[in-house]
Amino acid sequence: MSHRSKELALRRLQTEATLSFARLHRELVRHTATIMHEFGLEDITPAQAAVLMVLFQSPEPLTARQVAHEMALSEVTVGRFVRTLEQTGWVERQADDADNRALLILLTRRARKAFPRYTRVSNRVMDEAFDGISESALKSMSKTLAAIGENLDPDHP
Repeated sequence: MSHRSKELALRRLQTEATLSFARLHRELVRHTATIMHEFGLEDITPAQAAVLMVLFQSPEPLTARQVAHEMALSEVTVGRFVRTLEQTGWVERQADDADNRALLILLTRRARKAFPRYTRVSNRVMDEAFDGISESALKSMSKTLAAIGENLDPDHP
C-alpha cells in the first residue's frame, strides 16, 4: 500500500470515528430521554438533567460559570438550562455571600427527592449502552477518549 493510500485509509477511519461520536451522542440523548420519561422525569431534558447531576456531585453549591466549566459548555447555554430548571422548580438561585456578583445554584427539595430516579436512569442507560463490552475494552476506550480530549483541549479533565 502506498503512503498516499495509507494516509487516505487513516483519514477515512478518523472521519468514521468522528461521525460515530456524533451519532452516539444523539442516540444516547434520545435513549436517555426515553428512559427519563419511563421514570416520570418528562419535564426535563437530558441536558438539563446533566446540570442537576453536576450539582448532585458537588459538595457545595456552584455558580453557572462553574457548572459550564464542568460540562464544557458556554455560560450562556448553562444559563438557559438553569433558568428553565428554576422555572420548573428543580433549582433555585441564591446570592453568594463570598461574591455579591455571583449567584449560586441550589438544588430544591424536588430535585433531591428525585435523585434516586436520576441514578436509576443513569445506571440503566450505562448498562444498556455498554452491554457486552468488557472492562478491558472500556478502559481502553476511556484512555483513547481522554487522549482525544487532550488533543482538542489541553485543559480537558
